[in-house]
Amino acid sequence: MAALERSSQEQSRKVSLLEARVEALEQDNSALKDKASKLQEKVKAAAKEKKDAVEKLTKIKADADKQMVSDMKQIRDLAADSDRKAQQLADLEAAAQVVIGMVEDEEAGEKSLLEHLREAPQRLGSFFSDTSWDYLAHVLGLVKSFLPSVNLSFIGDGVAVSCSEERFSEYVAEIKPIADKVISSLEPAPEA
Repeated sequence: MAALERSSQEQSRKVSLLEARVEALEQDNSALKDKASKLQEKVKAAAKEKKDAVEKLTKIKADADKQMVSDMKQIRDLAADSDRKAQQLADLEAAAQVVIGMVEDEEAGEKSLLEHLREAPQRLGSFFSDTSWDYLAHVLGLVKSFLPSVNLSFIGDGVAVSCSEERFSEYVAEIKPIADKVISSLEPAPEA
């Protein structure tokens, strides 16, 4: 019986140890469950943060894409505007060269287009004055060719004192068709 009692005490001690071990394991299990729960909460929080970050980055990318499309459209529009302005500038330079060619002599030198244009008003004035003088001399020569004995020197004094402005205007209107015909004869024929 002593052996039985010893065996029973040994069994009791083992049971106590096992119960203590079970209780320790239950405490460990409870602690692990708490840790697992906390880790799950952290994982959920991290996943939410990641999801929020992905949504934020997706929105930033979408906004950047919209801005890039807008910027590309603006660049395209600016390029088209630049091309249009370059063409206008080329057209303006060509037109200015025509005007300069009308009033410049062939030995105008190596001046820039801007320098030529700055001189153009004075040269145009001289050009128009010279041309008007040539046309007037031509017309007076025509009058003299038909009426060689007429003294034309009094024309330089202006309208005759006895002629009213109204009558002078009538003479000018009467002469316009003849003037058109004379001017047409002086203009060079169009080049083919």
